[in-house]
Amino acid sequence: MGGLDNVKKFLKQYSVERPGSTYSDLHQQQDYELWLSFKNGNESAFIAIYKSNFSKLYKYGFQFTKDRDLIKDAIQDLFIELRKKRKNLSNTTSIKLYLYKCIRRKILSYKQQANKMISHQNLDGYNFDVDLSAEHVLIIKQLDTERKKKLAKAMKSLSARQKEAIYYFYYEDLSYADVAEIMELGHAKSARNLVYRALKCLKLNIL
Repeated sequence: MGGLDNVKKFLKQYSVERPGSTYSDLHQQQDYELWLSFKNGNESAFIAIYKSNFSKLYKYGFQFTKDRDLIKDAIQDLFIELRKKRKNLSNTTSIKLYLYKCIRRKILSYKQQANKMISHQNLDGYNFDVDLSAEHVLIIKQLDTERKKKLAKAMKSLSARQKEAIYYFYYEDLSYADVAEIMELGHAKSARNLVYRALKCLKLNIL
Protein backbone atom coordinates (compact mmCIF):
# COMPACT_ATOMS: atom_id res chain seq x y z
CA MET A 1 0.00 0.00 0.00
CA GLY A 2 2.98 2.31 0.57
CA GLY A 3 2.36 5.85 1.74
CA LEU A 4 -0.95 6.12 -0.09
CA ASP A 5 -0.68 9.77 0.83
CA ASN A 6 -0.79 8.02 4.16
CA VAL A 7 -4.33 7.34 3.25
CA LYS A 8 -5.06 10.95 2.36
CA LYS A 9 -3.95 12.34 5.71
CA PHE A 10 -5.86 9.56 7.38
CA LEU A 11 -8.82 10.16 5.17
CA LYS A 12 -9.03 13.85 5.89
CA GLN A 13 -9.39 13.22 9.62
CA TYR A 14 -12.38 10.94 9.38
CA SER A 15 -14.66 13.32 7.50
CA VAL A 16 -17.49 11.65 5.58
CA GLU A 17 -19.16 14.86 4.46
CA ARG A 18 -18.71 16.87 1.29
CA PRO A 19 -21.33 19.13 -0.30
CA GLY A 20 -22.44 17.96 -3.74
CA SER A 21 -20.27 17.32 -6.76
CA THR A 22 -16.78 18.80 -6.96
CA TYR A 23 -17.31 19.70 -10.61
CA SER A 24 -17.89 23.42 -11.07
CA ASP A 25 -20.82 24.63 -13.13
CA LEU A 26 -18.36 25.80 -15.78
CA HIS A 27 -16.65 22.42 -15.92
CA GLN A 28 -20.00 20.67 -16.19
CA GLN A 29 -21.04 22.96 -19.03
CA GLN A 30 -17.75 22.40 -20.86
CA ASP A 31 -18.08 18.64 -20.51
CA TYR A 32 -21.67 18.77 -21.68
CA GLU A 33 -20.81 20.79 -24.78
CA LEU A 34 -17.77 18.66 -25.64
CA TRP A 35 -19.75 15.43 -25.24
CA LEU A 36 -22.63 16.80 -27.32
CA SER A 37 -20.19 17.83 -30.04
CA PHE A 38 -18.74 14.32 -30.04
CA LYS A 39 -22.22 12.79 -30.25
CA ASN A 40 -22.99 15.02 -33.21
CA GLY A 41 -20.03 13.60 -35.14
CA ASN A 42 -17.24 16.08 -34.39
CA GLU A 43 -14.06 14.00 -34.77
CA SER A 44 -11.94 16.62 -33.03
CA ALA A 45 -14.16 16.34 -29.96
CA PHE A 46 -13.73 12.56 -29.99
CA ILE A 47 -9.94 12.87 -30.19
CA ALA A 48 -9.91 15.46 -27.40
CA ILE A 49 -11.95 13.17 -25.13
CA TYR A 50 -9.68 10.22 -25.93
CA LYS A 51 -6.42 12.07 -25.38
CA SER A 52 -7.48 13.79 -22.16
CA ASN A 53 -8.88 10.63 -20.58
CA PHE A 54 -6.72 7.71 -21.71
CA SER A 55 -4.10 8.04 -18.96
CA LYS A 56 -6.80 8.59 -16.31
CA LEU A 57 -8.63 5.48 -17.39
CA TYR A 58 -5.42 3.47 -17.48
CA LYS A 59 -4.49 4.44 -13.91
CA TYR A 60 -8.05 3.80 -12.80
CA GLY A 61 -8.11 0.39 -14.47
CA PHE A 62 -4.93 -0.52 -12.64
CA GLN A 63 -6.90 -0.53 -9.38
CA PHE A 64 -8.83 -3.55 -10.64
CA THR A 65 -6.10 -5.54 -12.39
CA LYS A 66 -2.35 -5.49 -13.01
CA ASP A 67 -2.87 -6.91 -16.50
CA ARG A 68 -1.72 -3.93 -18.56
CA ASP A 69 -2.79 -5.46 -21.85
CA LEU A 70 -6.27 -6.14 -20.53
CA ILE A 71 -6.61 -2.52 -19.41
CA LYS A 72 -5.39 -1.15 -22.74
CA ASP A 73 -7.66 -3.49 -24.70
CA ALA A 74 -10.62 -2.49 -22.54
CA ILE A 75 -9.97 1.22 -23.11
CA GLN A 76 -9.49 0.80 -26.84
CA ASP A 77 -12.64 -1.32 -27.15
CA LEU A 78 -14.59 1.20 -25.09
CA PHE A 79 -13.70 4.10 -27.35
CA ILE A 80 -14.42 2.06 -30.47
CA GLU A 81 -17.88 1.29 -29.07
CA LEU A 82 -18.48 4.90 -28.05
CA ARG A 83 -17.53 6.13 -31.51
CA LYS A 84 -19.77 3.56 -33.18
CA LYS A 85 -22.78 4.24 -30.94
CA ARG A 86 -22.22 7.97 -30.39
CA LYS A 87 -25.64 9.06 -31.67
CA ASN A 88 -27.44 6.88 -29.14
CA LEU A 89 -25.33 7.74 -26.09
CA SER A 90 -26.91 9.56 -23.19
CA ASN A 91 -25.80 13.08 -22.36
CA THR A 92 -23.45 13.82 -19.47
CA THR A 93 -22.05 16.78 -17.56
CA SER A 94 -19.09 14.69 -16.32
CA ILE A 95 -17.17 12.86 -19.01
CA LYS A 96 -14.78 11.32 -16.48
CA LEU A 97 -17.64 9.90 -14.44
CA TYR A 98 -19.30 8.54 -17.58
CA LEU A 99 -16.09 6.88 -18.76
CA TYR A 100 -15.20 5.51 -15.31
CA LYS A 101 -18.57 3.79 -15.09
CA CYS A 102 -18.17 2.32 -18.58
CA ILE A 103 -14.58 1.12 -18.16
CA ARG A 104 -15.31 -0.37 -14.74
CA ARG A 105 -18.01 -2.57 -16.23
CA LYS A 106 -15.83 -3.52 -19.18
CA ILE A 107 -12.75 -4.46 -17.12
CA LEU A 108 -14.80 -6.54 -14.69
CA SER A 109 -16.47 -8.22 -17.66
CA TYR A 110 -13.10 -8.96 -19.27
CA LYS A 111 -11.77 -10.38 -16.01
CA GLN A 112 -14.86 -12.54 -15.73
CA GLN A 113 -14.28 -13.90 -19.20
CA ALA A 114 -10.58 -14.46 -18.47
CA ASN A 115 -10.77 -16.31 -15.16
CA LYS A 116 -14.47 -17.01 -14.50
CA MET A 117 -14.07 -15.61 -10.99
CA ILE A 118 -15.99 -12.33 -11.30
CA SER A 119 -19.76 -12.05 -11.41
CA HIS A 120 -21.70 -8.91 -12.37
CA GLN A 121 -24.39 -10.06 -9.97
CA ASN A 122 -21.92 -10.40 -7.10
CA LEU A 123 -19.25 -7.74 -7.32
CA ASP A 124 -18.05 -8.53 -3.78
CA GLY A 125 -15.73 -11.07 -5.41
CA TYR A 126 -13.64 -8.55 -7.34
CA ASN A 127 -10.33 -6.99 -6.33
CA PHE A 128 -9.67 -3.31 -5.79
CA ASP A 129 -6.07 -2.61 -4.85
CA VAL A 130 -6.00 1.18 -4.40
CA ASP A 131 -2.58 1.04 -6.01
CA LEU A 132 -1.95 4.73 -6.49
CA SER A 133 0.62 6.14 -8.87
CA ALA A 134 3.74 7.93 -7.62
CA GLU A 135 2.28 11.43 -7.76
CA HIS A 136 -0.34 10.43 -5.18
CA VAL A 137 2.17 9.06 -2.68
CA LEU A 138 3.24 11.87 -0.36
CA ILE A 139 4.68 11.42 3.11
CA ILE A 140 2.43 12.75 5.87
CA LYS A 141 4.86 13.50 8.71
CA GLN A 142 2.10 13.96 11.27
CA LEU A 143 1.75 10.17 11.50
CA ASP A 144 4.50 8.31 13.32
CA THR A 145 5.98 5.13 11.85
CA GLU A 146 3.93 2.78 14.01
CA ARG A 147 0.63 4.43 13.07
CA LYS A 148 1.59 4.38 9.40
CA LYS A 149 2.12 0.63 9.63
CA LYS A 150 -1.19 0.17 11.43
CA LEU A 151 -2.97 2.28 8.83
CA ALA A 152 -1.52 0.30 5.92
CA LYS A 153 -2.50 -2.97 7.61
CA ALA A 154 -5.99 -1.66 8.37
CA MET A 155 -6.49 -0.63 4.74
CA LYS A 156 -5.70 -4.18 3.62
CA SER A 157 -8.42 -5.48 5.94
CA LEU A 158 -11.14 -3.50 4.18
CA SER A 159 -13.36 -5.17 1.61
CA ALA A 160 -12.83 -4.37 -2.07
CA ARG A 161 -16.04 -2.34 -2.11
CA GLN A 162 -14.99 -0.31 0.92
CA LYS A 163 -11.59 0.45 -0.61
CA GLU A 164 -13.20 1.36 -3.90
CA ALA A 165 -15.64 3.77 -2.25
CA ILE A 166 -12.81 5.40 -0.31
CA TYR A 167 -10.78 5.77 -3.49
CA TYR A 168 -13.58 7.60 -5.29
CA PHE A 169 -14.54 9.82 -2.35
CA TYR A 170 -11.11 10.82 -1.06
CA TYR A 171 -8.79 10.44 -4.05
CA GLU A 172 -11.09 11.26 -6.96
CA ASP A 173 -13.12 13.77 -4.89
CA LEU A 174 -16.41 12.42 -6.20
CA SER A 175 -19.70 13.02 -4.44
CA TYR A 176 -21.67 10.20 -2.82
CA ALA A 177 -24.13 10.39 -5.70
CA ASP A 178 -21.24 9.92 -8.15
CA VAL A 179 -19.81 7.02 -6.11
CA ALA A 180 -23.21 5.35 -6.03
CA GLU A 181 -23.58 5.76 -9.79
CA ILE A 182 -20.20 4.23 -10.63
CA MET A 183 -20.58 1.36 -8.18
CA GLU A 184 -24.24 0.85 -9.12
CA LEU A 185 -25.36 1.14 -5.50
CA GLY A 186 -28.71 2.70 -6.29
CA HIS A 187 -28.60 5.58 -3.80
CA ALA A 188 -26.10 8.12 -2.48
CA LYS A 189 -26.90 7.03 1.07
CA SER A 190 -25.55 3.57 0.31
CA ALA A 191 -22.24 5.09 -0.80
CA ARG A 192 -22.06 7.21 2.34
CA ASN A 193 -22.74 4.18 4.55
CA LEU A 194 -20.00 2.26 2.74
CA VAL A 195 -17.47 5.03 3.37
CA TYR A 196 -18.63 5.40 6.98
CA ARG A 197 -18.19 1.69 7.69
CA ALA A 198 -14.73 1.76 6.13
CA LEU A 199 -13.68 4.73 8.28
CA LYS A 200 -15.08 3.08 11.39
CA CYS A 201 -13.05 -0.05 10.66
CA LEU A 202 -9.88 1.98 10.12
CA LYS A 203 -10.30 3.95 13.34
CA LEU A 204 -10.88 0.80 15.37
CA ASN A 205 -7.64 -0.67 14.04
CA ILE A 206 -5.50 2.43 14.46
CA LEU A 207 -6.59 4.50 17.43
